[in-house]
Amino acid sequence: MRGERVQLVSDRLDLMQFRVSSKSLEDTSQVPAVLSPVVRIAESEAMRNREMTLNQFDSDNGEPMVMLLNRKHWADPVTEIVKLGSTEIWTLVNLTEDAHPIHLHMVRFQILDRQSFADYEYLANDKILPTGERIPPSPHERGWKDVVQCPPYATTRIIVPFQGYAGRYVWHCHILEHEANDMMRPYEVIS
Repeated sequence: MRGERVQLVSDRLDLMQFRVSSKSLEDTSQVPAVLSPVVRIAESEAMRNREMTLNQFDSDNGEPMVMLLNRKHWADPVTEIVKLGSTEIWTLVNLTEDAHPIHLHMVRFQILDRQSFADYEYLANDKILPTGERIPPSPHERGWKDVVQCPPYATTRIIVPFQGYAGRYVWHCHILEHEANDMMRPYEVIS
């Protein structure tokens, strides 16, 4: 496509134009042997451990009626109040049959691990009864994150340093239908 112009179009709306050079160019760039190292946060740095549930409540015909974080609606009072400069471990307990990409605004975190559990034991006694080994994050998940995939009937543990600014922020499922169905909660960072 040397010397051509390529137009990116969506619904007859011109979005972007690529102008391809007519000259040949040798690419001498290289991917570095080592990318920037990510220092893992030690679990011992966490000042608090929180256990929060991902919930789905179905209607009589089995259709999802409401989806919640920690059994709370968006408009309920803030229950996650964290101190600026602190580090916490959040254990996200997925009690649904869906995987949920959970996003925390204004922070970055590291994934510690995932572990399957017996949902019936949790529903009956609010106790996590592991049914498998702790699984460390995959290589592509070992860096800094702001979204984590939470598989069904598993706990997903993240370690979160709350740095930056005090204020009220949001954590939510990144599936639009879920967050619009109340799977979104405020959290507050205080000085």
